[in-house]
Amino acid sequence: MISRRGFMGMAGLGLGALAAGPLVAAGQARKRPNIVFFLVDDMGWQDTEVPFYYKDGKPVTTTLNRRYAGKTPNMARLARRGMLFTDAYACAVCSPSRCSLMSGMNAARHRVTDWTLGVDQASRFTAHGEGLFPPRWSANGLQPPGTQPKGTCQPPWRTDAQGKFYQPAPDAPNPVAYAMTAPYTNALTFPMLLREAGYRTIHVGKAHWGTGSGGYNRTDSTLPSTPGADPRNLGFDVNIAGCEVGGPRNYRGDAHYGNKQYSQFATPGLDENGYYRDNVFLTDALTDMALRELERSHAAAPDRPFYLYMAHYALHAPLGNAQAWDHTRSDSPDPAKDTKNPNPKDGLKWNPMERNYGTLIKGMDDSLGKLLDWLEAKGLAEDTLVVFMADNGGLSISGRLAAANAPARAGKGSCYEGGTREPCIVAWPGKIRPGSVSHEPILIEDFYPTLLEAAGIPLPGPDRLAATPAGVHGDQPLRQVIDGESFLPVLTGARKTVRPDGAARPLLWHYPNYWGEGIPGAEYHFFSALRLGRWKLIYQHSDRALELYDLENDIGERDNLAAKHPETVARLRREMGRLMRERGAQMPHVGTADGPTVPFPDEH
Repeated sequence: MISRRGFMGMAGLGLGALAAGPLVAAGQARKRPNIVFFLVDDMGWQDTEVPFYYKDGKPVTTTLNRRYAGKTPNMARLARRGMLFTDAYACAVCSPSRCSLMSGMNAARHRVTDWTLGVDQASRFTAHGEGLFPPRWSANGLQPPGTQPKGTCQPPWRTDAQGKFYQPAPDAPNPVAYAMTAPYTNALTFPMLLREAGYRTIHVGKAHWGTGSGGYNRTDSTLPSTPGADPRNLGFDVNIAGCEVGGPRNYRGDAHYGNKQYSQFATPGLDENGYYRDNVFLTDALTDMALRELERSHAAAPDRPFYLYMAHYALHAPLGNAQAWDHTRSDSPDPAKDTKNPNPKDGLKWNPMERNYGTLIKGMDDSLGKLLDWLEAKGLAEDTLVVFMADNGGLSISGRLAAANAPARAGKGSCYEGGTREPCIVAWPGKIRPGSVSHEPILIEDFYPTLLEAAGIPLPGPDRLAATPAGVHGDQPLRQVIDGESFLPVLTGARKTVRPDGAARPLLWHYPNYWGEGIPGAEYHFFSALRLGRWKLIYQHSDRALELYDLENDIGERDNLAAKHPETVARLRREMGRLMRERGAQMPHVGTADGPTVPFPDEH
């Protein structure tokens, strides 16, 4: 087995663009592909040297692309090998995106419309703003099929008498009782289906699906959890560092990733690998653990396909020196003295937070490079489908750049493009033409049917899909429906559009919540949005305002055309209302937590 230090010292191969040769012939036999899903947290659409903004069919290099030049060579390497999506989307915040990815459901349907954390965190229903209160959304997150409101389960992590982390088996003695009075949503996940089909399924990093109570670094770690907090209950054979936590307390090994003192946001399970002692940066520690597990799995069963979900905590806050200064990619905590990452003098803000953000980007890209290198070294690159994606827009508040997603407007938590448009690349040798670009809009729930189809696994029928028990969301069960649509034909070049008839399909975002950052104004709270072709309609729940933007000519969403195109507004609001009803969208309450609900866009 290659040592940890050996893996961490591997240099990028720096491979040039692959020649665009013929693709695998239709019907040619090949085994199920390995799948690597590389998900980055809070990464903005422009946080890379790779241009994702195209105007009139040509790439536009933006100020942020120039700022991060040289920091993402492996993203560029992956783009040369596969297909770059200019119009890929997720939800505006993390848990809804991750639950849509796992379940294939749109956020309006699965109802995990905001970020999750603590078991039964009912206070999330009373946080309000703009005169509105959230509905009773699924604050307990995603749960495995059959989960009942009351029961017992093992927490994903515990600590032994010496204070060391361990993962109890799901059926180990002394489970912890839980009782969920806040709603949750059951789902049959696509990793469950991959595992059924013979895949080795590996989870590394951030999960953030179910809820828990933390305390995993306490010797009395018996606080309640829920089954969905443990990735092993949602289809993974292996769980490395995953739990209910949605962000790191600390990236630094010398701070034990937040575990020196109890923290709800500490990253568990990395204490026995020398990372604390060697002050290994969190991104590198997770990458090393992923490579160890890949090496172990490949040695044990070289012909068995694997699914690696490499879900980094980077680029999530905190970004201060005490939490995020990466001494391996910076030679001074003082940005003015940092020769490895000097001030680019590009006219943008430069301070410790911005410098650390850049090193997080570099560390993330280094991780991608090490995984690509391993696939090459093992001769597996030709049999592996690799996805690069982010879970929501880049942070553009809390002291960061005001235009952190420029030319898109706003950022994480927002209804505008800066909150939802993501960097996305998919590579699959012999199937996807190298260096190709797609302008077809895709949404994160589309990966569920796409990856299953790529693996040759049929979609589950209604009889297999999960149902949340009656009483959790009202008198009727809440049934799982796959809202995502496979874009495999786009990847393989069979057609340019997701739908065979070439018609634009509606993409729906629904956020009936008050984002916990407490930012006032309609950019970040209580909205629904619909994209159909070039047009995007935003419905502001707070004042029932409708905004219409032409994304082909106004990526920054500055020119509201609603008054100029009333017929387009009418058509899109009808489609938005139809989809919201079909998917059971919940609306916020006016004035009080049990007040009347905001009308649907086509009712007002």
